[in-house]
Amino acid sequence: MDALKALSEVQGVKAWALVGEDGSILEDFQLNQALASKLLSDPGPSAFAAARAVADELGMGPLEELMVEYPEGSILMVPTKKGPMLIVLLDQLSSLGRVRVVLKKILPLLEEGRA
Repeated sequence: MDALKALSEVQGVKAWALVGEDGSILEDFQLNQALASKLLSDPGPSAFAAARAVADELGMGPLEELMVEYPEGSILMVPTKKGPMLIVLLDQLSSLGRVRVVLKKILPLLEEGRA
């Protein structure tokens, strides 16, 4: 998936993973096994499910992304229309704008299966 590799070149991106609905990693960048198991363990999917439930309850439409900020960096979770979720780990919040620019270009390709 060449389009996803563009994320690897964005300054501030520490790692990313394209995760299937079953929790399997379909594609990744710099995601070691320990980091993957922490990222894909219960807290990540639970946070996303909770945010989706709040959006549904408030009638705000489908969840477009979930961003969580920590002192050591940020995590961006972006669902695709076809099922997989893209999870991006950032070393600083200031990288978020650059990541969103790249995502605008690659998400349509990803959703069409051309990424």
